[in-house]
Amino acid sequence: MRLEGVIAATVTPFTKDGVNYEALKLLLERLASQGYGLFPSSSTGEVTKLKPEERIRVAELAVDVARGRVPVIAGTGTGDHLSTIEMARKYKDVGVDAVLVTPPYYIQGDWAGIYAFYKKVLDAVDVPVVLYTIPLAVGYNIPAEVFDLVTTEYSNVVAVKDSSGDFRYHMELIYLIGNRTSVLQGVDMFFVPSLIVGARGGILGGPNFLGQLPLRLYHMVKEGRIAEAVEIHQKLMELWRFMGGCGLTGKLGGKWPTLYKVATQLVTGIDMGPPREPLPPVDDKDKAELKRILDKLAPLYR
Repeated sequence: MRLEGVIAATVTPFTKDGVNYEALKLLLERLASQGYGLFPSSSTGEVTKLKPEERIRVAELAVDVARGRVPVIAGTGTGDHLSTIEMARKYKDVGVDAVLVTPPYYIQGDWAGIYAFYKKVLDAVDVPVVLYTIPLAVGYNIPAEVFDLVTTEYSNVVAVKDSSGDFRYHMELIYLIGNRTSVLQGVDMFFVPSLIVGARGGILGGPNFLGQLPLRLYHMVKEGRIAEAVEIHQKLMELWRFMGGCGLTGKLGGKWPTLYKVATQLVTGIDMGPPREPLPPVDDKDKAELKRILDKLAPLYR
Protein backbone atom coordinates (compact mmCIF):
# COMPACT_ATOMS: atom_id res chain seq x y z
CA MET A 1 0.00 0.00 0.00
CA ARG A 2 1.24 3.49 -0.88
CA LEU A 3 -0.89 6.30 0.46
CA GLU A 4 -1.18 9.16 -2.01
CA GLY A 5 -3.61 11.89 -3.04
CA VAL A 6 -5.81 13.93 -0.73
CA ILE A 7 -7.32 12.64 2.51
CA ALA A 8 -9.84 14.80 4.34
CA ALA A 9 -9.09 15.34 8.03
CA THR A 10 -12.73 15.74 8.90
CA VAL A 11 -14.18 18.01 11.54
CA THR A 12 -16.43 16.38 14.15
CA PRO A 13 -19.97 17.72 14.60
CA PHE A 14 -21.07 17.76 18.23
CA THR A 15 -24.27 18.25 20.13
CA LYS A 16 -24.24 19.32 23.77
CA ASP A 17 -24.45 15.61 24.64
CA GLY A 18 -21.94 14.00 22.28
CA VAL A 19 -21.01 13.35 18.66
CA ASN A 20 -23.66 14.17 16.08
CA TYR A 21 -23.27 10.99 14.03
CA GLU A 22 -26.04 11.88 11.56
CA ALA A 23 -24.32 15.15 10.66
CA LEU A 24 -20.94 13.40 10.48
CA LYS A 25 -22.37 10.80 8.10
CA LEU A 26 -23.61 13.56 5.80
CA LEU A 27 -20.15 15.14 5.78
CA LEU A 28 -18.37 11.82 5.19
CA GLU A 29 -20.72 10.91 2.34
CA ARG A 30 -20.15 14.29 0.73
CA LEU A 31 -16.36 13.93 0.93
CA ALA A 32 -16.23 10.30 -0.24
CA SER A 33 -18.44 11.13 -3.24
CA GLN A 34 -16.00 13.91 -4.15
CA GLY A 35 -13.11 11.41 -4.15
CA TYR A 36 -11.40 12.19 -0.84
CA GLY A 37 -9.97 9.62 1.50
CA LEU A 38 -11.47 9.84 4.99
CA PHE A 39 -9.66 10.57 8.24
CA PRO A 40 -12.38 11.25 10.81
CA SER A 41 -10.44 10.90 14.08
CA SER A 42 -7.93 13.64 13.31
CA SER A 43 -6.52 16.63 15.13
CA THR A 44 -8.91 18.76 13.09
CA GLY A 45 -11.66 16.41 14.31
CA GLU A 46 -10.65 16.99 17.97
CA VAL A 47 -9.55 13.37 18.42
CA THR A 48 -8.02 13.94 21.84
CA LYS A 49 -11.45 14.95 23.13
CA LEU A 50 -13.22 11.90 21.71
CA LYS A 51 -13.86 9.06 24.13
CA PRO A 52 -12.47 5.66 23.00
CA GLU A 53 -15.94 4.38 22.16
CA GLU A 54 -16.62 7.54 20.13
CA ARG A 55 -13.42 7.02 18.14
CA ILE A 56 -14.45 3.47 17.28
CA ARG A 57 -17.97 4.52 16.30
CA VAL A 58 -16.60 7.31 14.11
CA ALA A 59 -14.25 4.83 12.39
CA GLU A 60 -17.10 2.36 11.84
CA LEU A 61 -19.18 5.10 10.28
CA ALA A 62 -16.36 6.10 7.92
CA VAL A 63 -15.80 2.50 6.80
CA ASP A 64 -19.53 2.08 6.17
CA VAL A 65 -19.66 5.27 4.13
CA ALA A 66 -16.46 4.60 2.17
CA ARG A 67 -17.53 1.08 1.06
CA GLY A 68 -14.04 0.51 -0.33
CA ARG A 69 -14.27 3.48 -2.70
CA VAL A 70 -11.72 5.58 -0.83
CA PRO A 71 -9.22 4.79 1.94
CA VAL A 72 -10.15 5.28 5.59
CA ILE A 73 -7.54 6.25 8.18
CA ALA A 74 -8.15 6.28 11.92
CA GLY A 75 -6.04 8.24 14.42
CA THR A 76 -4.87 6.79 17.73
CA GLY A 77 -4.48 10.16 19.48
CA THR A 78 -2.89 8.54 22.55
CA GLY A 79 0.37 9.27 24.32
CA ASP A 80 1.84 5.83 25.12
CA HIS A 81 2.53 2.59 23.28
CA LEU A 82 0.11 0.39 25.24
CA SER A 83 -3.02 2.44 24.55
CA THR A 84 -1.82 3.13 20.99
CA ILE A 85 -1.52 -0.60 20.29
CA GLU A 86 -4.91 -1.28 21.87
CA MET A 87 -6.63 1.40 19.81
CA ALA A 88 -4.88 0.34 16.58
CA ARG A 89 -6.04 -3.27 17.04
CA LYS A 90 -9.61 -2.11 17.59
CA TYR A 91 -9.40 -0.02 14.43
CA LYS A 92 -8.14 -3.05 12.50
CA ASP A 93 -11.20 -5.01 13.64
CA VAL A 94 -13.39 -2.19 12.34
CA GLY A 95 -11.75 -2.53 8.92
CA VAL A 96 -9.88 0.75 8.42
CA ASP A 97 -7.18 0.85 5.74
CA ALA A 98 -4.51 2.44 7.92
CA VAL A 99 -3.98 3.88 11.39
CA LEU A 100 -2.22 7.14 12.14
CA VAL A 101 0.06 7.01 15.18
CA THR A 102 0.47 10.15 17.26
CA PRO A 103 3.89 10.39 18.98
CA PRO A 104 4.04 10.47 22.79
CA TYR A 105 3.02 13.78 24.34
CA TYR A 106 2.89 15.51 27.73
CA ILE A 107 6.27 14.11 28.77
CA GLN A 108 9.02 14.14 26.16
CA GLY A 109 11.72 11.47 26.10
CA ASP A 110 14.92 11.50 24.09
CA TRP A 111 15.03 10.42 20.44
CA ALA A 112 16.03 6.89 21.40
CA GLY A 113 12.80 6.76 23.42
CA ILE A 114 10.75 7.94 20.43
CA TYR A 115 12.39 5.30 18.26
CA ALA A 116 11.67 2.64 20.90
CA PHE A 117 8.04 3.77 21.03
CA TYR A 118 7.69 3.28 17.28
CA LYS A 119 9.33 -0.15 17.41
CA LYS A 120 6.99 -1.35 20.16
CA VAL A 121 3.94 -0.16 18.24
CA LEU A 122 5.02 -1.40 14.82
CA ASP A 123 6.08 -4.81 16.14
CA ALA A 124 2.63 -5.27 17.68
CA VAL A 125 0.34 -3.80 15.02
CA ASP A 126 -0.48 -5.72 11.85
CA VAL A 127 -2.02 -2.91 9.80
CA PRO A 128 -0.63 -0.16 7.53
CA VAL A 129 0.60 2.76 9.62
CA VAL A 130 0.94 6.50 9.05
CA LEU A 131 3.49 8.17 11.31
CA TYR A 132 2.88 11.74 12.36
CA THR A 133 4.75 14.80 13.50
CA ILE A 134 2.77 17.69 14.97
CA PRO A 135 4.94 19.81 17.28
CA LEU A 136 2.07 22.20 18.01
CA ALA A 137 0.25 19.40 19.84
CA VAL A 138 3.03 17.27 21.33
CA GLY A 139 5.61 19.96 22.12
CA TYR A 140 8.50 18.78 19.95
CA ASN A 141 9.40 17.82 16.40
CA ILE A 142 10.82 14.43 15.48
CA PRO A 143 14.16 14.45 13.65
CA ALA A 144 13.82 13.38 10.04
CA GLU A 145 16.53 10.81 10.71
CA VAL A 146 14.22 8.96 13.11
CA PHE A 147 11.64 8.55 10.34
CA ASP A 148 14.45 7.54 7.98
CA LEU A 149 15.47 4.74 10.34
CA VAL A 150 11.94 3.53 11.09
CA THR A 151 10.76 3.52 7.47
CA THR A 152 13.88 1.56 6.50
CA GLU A 153 13.06 -1.14 9.06
CA TYR A 154 9.26 -1.34 8.73
CA SER A 155 7.57 -1.75 5.37
CA ASN A 156 4.10 -1.33 6.90
CA VAL A 157 4.78 2.39 7.39
CA VAL A 158 2.90 3.66 4.35
CA ALA A 159 3.25 7.42 4.95
CA VAL A 160 4.54 10.15 7.22
CA LYS A 161 2.21 13.07 7.79
CA ASP A 162 4.11 16.29 8.42
CA SER A 163 2.20 19.00 10.30
CA SER A 164 5.35 20.72 11.52
CA GLY A 165 4.82 23.88 9.48
CA ASP A 166 8.59 23.82 8.85
CA PHE A 167 9.19 23.67 5.11
CA ARG A 168 12.94 23.06 5.37
CA TYR A 169 12.18 20.03 7.53
CA HIS A 170 9.50 18.93 5.06
CA MET A 171 12.05 18.92 2.23
CA GLU A 172 14.45 16.88 4.37
CA LEU A 173 11.73 14.27 4.90
CA ILE A 174 11.08 14.04 1.16
CA TYR A 175 14.81 13.72 0.49
CA LEU A 176 15.41 11.03 3.12
CA ILE A 177 12.31 8.84 2.89
CA GLY A 178 10.36 9.91 -0.18
CA ASN A 179 11.73 7.05 -2.28
CA ARG A 180 10.32 4.37 0.07
CA THR A 181 7.20 5.88 1.64
CA SER A 182 4.82 8.76 1.03
CA VAL A 183 5.43 12.13 2.66
CA LEU A 184 2.07 13.87 3.12
CA GLN A 185 1.56 17.53 3.93
CA GLY A 186 -0.61 18.21 6.96
CA VAL A 187 -0.90 22.00 6.69
CA ASP A 188 -3.26 23.43 4.06
CA MET A 189 -1.14 26.53 3.58
CA PHE A 190 1.82 24.44 2.38
CA PHE A 191 -0.06 21.93 0.22
CA VAL A 192 0.78 23.19 -3.28
CA PRO A 193 4.43 24.06 -2.51
CA SER A 194 4.95 20.63 -0.94
CA LEU A 195 3.50 18.84 -3.97
CA ILE A 196 5.86 20.77 -6.21
CA VAL A 197 8.93 19.59 -4.26
CA GLY A 198 7.84 15.94 -4.12
CA ALA A 199 5.16 15.29 -1.49
CA ARG A 200 2.75 12.54 -2.51
CA GLY A 201 -0.36 14.34 -1.27
CA GLY A 202 -1.88 15.71 1.90
CA ILE A 203 -4.08 14.96 4.89
CA LEU A 204 -5.87 18.28 5.12
CA GLY A 205 -8.74 20.13 6.77
CA GLY A 206 -9.58 22.22 3.69
CA PRO A 207 -11.60 19.51 1.89
CA ASN A 208 -14.30 19.86 4.57
CA PHE A 209 -15.45 23.10 2.94
CA LEU A 210 -13.50 23.66 -0.30
CA GLY A 211 -15.35 21.18 -2.48
CA GLN A 212 -13.05 19.40 -4.92
CA LEU A 213 -10.55 22.27 -5.06
CA PRO A 214 -7.75 20.53 -3.08
CA LEU A 215 -8.12 17.46 -5.32
CA ARG A 216 -7.99 19.69 -8.39
CA LEU A 217 -4.80 21.31 -7.10
CA TYR A 218 -3.27 17.87 -6.54
CA HIS A 219 -4.03 16.82 -10.13
CA MET A 220 -2.84 20.15 -11.53
CA VAL A 221 0.60 19.64 -10.01
CA LYS A 222 0.74 15.99 -11.07
CA GLU A 223 -0.11 17.06 -14.63
CA GLY A 224 2.59 19.75 -14.64
CA ARG A 225 0.16 22.71 -14.52
CA ILE A 226 2.32 24.35 -11.87
CA ALA A 227 1.66 28.01 -12.69
CA GLU A 228 -2.10 27.44 -12.57
CA ALA A 229 -1.85 25.69 -9.18
CA VAL A 230 0.38 28.42 -7.76
CA GLU A 231 -2.05 31.12 -8.88
CA ILE A 232 -4.88 29.42 -6.96
CA HIS A 233 -2.58 28.83 -3.99
CA GLN A 234 -1.89 32.56 -3.81
CA LYS A 235 -5.61 33.33 -3.84
CA LEU A 236 -6.13 30.93 -0.92
CA MET A 237 -3.47 32.57 1.24
CA GLU A 238 -5.88 35.14 2.70
CA LEU A 239 -8.05 32.26 3.92
CA TRP A 240 -5.20 30.25 5.43
CA ARG A 241 -3.72 33.26 7.20
CA PHE A 242 -7.11 34.04 8.70
CA MET A 243 -7.81 30.43 9.66
CA GLY A 244 -4.46 30.01 11.41
CA GLY A 245 -4.28 26.31 10.53
CA CYS A 246 -2.09 24.22 12.82
CA GLY A 247 -0.97 27.28 14.76
CA LEU A 248 0.61 29.07 11.82
CA THR A 249 0.81 32.84 12.04
CA GLY A 250 -2.57 34.38 11.38
CA LYS A 251 -5.19 36.59 12.93
CA LEU A 252 -6.95 33.71 14.68
CA GLY A 253 -4.27 31.07 15.13
CA GLY A 254 -5.64 30.13 18.55
CA LYS A 255 -9.08 29.28 17.14
CA TRP A 256 -8.05 26.27 15.11
CA PRO A 257 -9.82 23.94 14.51
CA THR A 258 -13.06 25.71 15.46
CA LEU A 259 -12.87 27.97 12.40
CA TYR A 260 -12.71 24.88 10.18
CA LYS A 261 -16.04 23.75 11.65
CA VAL A 262 -17.59 27.18 11.10
CA ALA A 263 -16.38 27.20 7.50
CA THR A 264 -17.77 23.71 6.94
CA GLN A 265 -21.20 24.71 8.21
CA LEU A 266 -21.21 27.93 6.16
CA VAL A 267 -20.42 26.10 2.93
CA THR A 268 -22.24 22.77 3.34
CA GLY A 269 -25.13 23.74 5.61
CA ILE A 270 -24.38 20.72 7.82
CA ASP A 271 -24.89 21.57 11.49
CA MET A 272 -21.52 21.37 13.24
CA GLY A 273 -22.83 22.25 16.68
CA PRO A 274 -20.54 23.69 19.35
CA PRO A 275 -16.83 22.97 19.71
CA ARG A 276 -16.13 20.50 22.47
CA GLU A 277 -14.91 22.38 25.53
CA PRO A 278 -12.55 23.90 26.44
CA LEU A 279 -12.42 25.31 22.89
CA PRO A 280 -14.31 28.63 22.79
CA PRO A 281 -16.99 29.44 20.20
CA VAL A 282 -16.26 31.85 17.36
CA ASP A 283 -17.93 35.24 17.74
CA ASP A 284 -20.21 36.85 15.14
CA LYS A 285 -17.57 39.31 13.95
CA ASP A 286 -15.14 36.51 13.10
CA LYS A 287 -17.89 34.47 11.44
CA ALA A 288 -18.75 37.44 9.24
CA GLU A 289 -15.11 37.90 8.22
CA LEU A 290 -14.76 34.20 7.44
CA LYS A 291 -17.94 34.29 5.34
CA ARG A 292 -16.61 37.31 3.43
CA ILE A 293 -13.42 35.45 2.54
CA LEU A 294 -15.25 32.25 1.59
CA ASP A 295 -17.73 34.17 -0.59
CA LYS A 296 -14.82 35.85 -2.34
CA LEU A 297 -13.25 32.45 -3.06
CA ALA A 298 -16.53 30.74 -3.98
CA PRO A 299 -15.90 30.74 -7.76
CA LEU A 300 -12.87 28.52 -7.09
CA TYR A 301 -14.58 25.81 -5.05
CA ARG A 302 -18.29 25.88 -5.90
